Amino acid sequence: MKSFSLPSTGDLNAGLLVALVGIPQCLAYAMLSGLPPMYGLVTAIVPGMIAAAAGRSAHVTVGPTNTTGLIILTSLAPWADRPELLLTAMVTLSVLAGLSRLMIVALRAERVFDFVPEAVLLGFSTGAAIIIALMQLDEFLGAPFNGVRTVVDEIYRLTQIEFGIIEPAALGLAAAALLSVVLGRRYLPRWPIPLAALITSIALVWFAPWAFIDQWITLEESTVISDGWPQLATQLPNWAMIQALIVPGFAVAFIGSLELIVTLRNRQEQRYLRAELGSQGVANLAGSLVGAFPASTSLTRSVLLDIGGATSRWAPFIAAAVLLPILLFGADLIRAIPQPVIAGLLVATALSMLKPEQIASVLRANRQTRTLFIVTVTSTLVLAFHEAILLGAGLGLVIFLLQSSLPQLRRYAVDQNGWLTAREHSDNGHYAIQISGSLYFAAARQLPERLEPLIPDDAQQLTLDLNHAHQPRIAATQALLRFCELCQHRGIRVDICGYPAELKRIADTLGVRLPWCEFKIEQRLAGANAEEGSA
Repeated sequence: MKSFSLPSTGDLNAGLLVALVGIPQCLAYAMLSGLPPMYGLVTAIVPGMIAAAAGRSAHVTVGPTNTTGLIILTSLAPWADRPELLLTAMVTLSVLAGLSRLMIVALRAERVFDFVPEAVLLGFSTGAAIIIALMQLDEFLGAPFNGVRTVVDEIYRLTQIEFGIIEPAALGLAAAALLSVVLGRRYLPRWPIPLAALITSIALVWFAPWAFIDQWITLEESTVISDGWPQLATQLPNWAMIQALIVPGFAVAFIGSLELIVTLRNRQEQRYLRAELGSQGVANLAGSLVGAFPASTSLTRSVLLDIGGATSRWAPFIAAAVLLPILLFGADLIRAIPQPVIAGLLVATALSMLKPEQIASVLRANRQTRTLFIVTVTSTLVLAFHEAILLGAGLGLVIFLLQSSLPQLRRYAVDQNGWLTAREHSDNGHYAIQISGSLYFAAARQLPERLEPLIPDDAQQLTLDLNHAHQPRIAATQALLRFCELCQHRGIRVDICGYPAELKRIADTLGVRLPWCEFKIEQRLAGANAEEGSA
């Protein structure tokens, strides 16, 4: 903040709203990450307060998220059965995620996110939604599995489940929590319905007005929860652990940055991207010292800042600070939370991540877009989540490079008066080929082979139009020379018009003579040949 100012009424309202909604989310996302629920509160409090103080946007809140939770779950799996090393791995992952963000800022490499196609982003969110929903089905049915770390294992175990072990009381509670959130989001979007569902379930556990409530499995039965700050790591990581977590740490920063970009785009605040990335990098490093797992921008809670009327960075700061007394003194409340409620809330989160209209649009789009989406969704289901993220982003980049390395070619017939026509054949053997796109390196090297099939058998003269070609390099000069020589052997005259001045300069420097001409292609071909003839 440039100058100190007290929080506005809107900041107070927005901060309290986000904190209330954040309580069940933070607990649920910690459990989704394979960690005790209290670490979710730590991650919302410390990184959330630091990012709020160091950031720029009043509509970005930082803490546990569902998508990064999946990366954390898979990356920490090797240490899941060794509690003394699990916390060390968690802290190491937070450090690596923070350093990755700071490295992106230091190298000014945030533009790399512009190369991630929308189909990949949609594939990530769709795959994550499917995983989150599937991974909660055992708790949803009241028959929680032990030791499940992948969606493949979850599906296999679900196919083996016996109908008799399904607990109707748990199923009813999970379904009620899911339905309340779905309906609340539609009809009462400003109300903290998830928190209401949580408090109601706690009250039912405490007072147990009906016998079937005793069938609910609570967090007290599945994890250790106590008042005060949770246990911190007591060991330093070895080099093998660091090596194993470098890629997941970058993946956490990568997908978290994409969530940040979406939030800033929604608010037209893209100018804050570097500042917010830097603040989240510092927040993750600081959070690692006090037992926080990697934190990122929360899309859902950030939207609530806007709904609540946030006007300054006080709003996300208050949202984080309000959770502190819950962490220090709220263990009795959290121990009484039934697991089916958490499952219902997570399934509701998964449903909110699905975008049926966008998915339908992508599937109706071109082949490359469909391929990107399907590959990304599939890879999220069968690979570790961080591997799926990098695969989808890498595939998008490869497709972009392939497309940019293939200039668009279009052939026209030229009539006696120089007019371009869409006819298949020319009466006078004169054709024009327009070349659009980049002419550097790989783009140029394939040019002769791609142009040759476009030459009709009756061609006597070809005019190559380079008005829409750009970024020529030495490879372009060599490729055009090879094509002209090929045409010369077939007795076809070639003219090159609309050429970039840089291309002619490169050819002159290399001593290559090409058949430049001064024709101008608009609707017709008009002009005169340049002084230089055919090579």
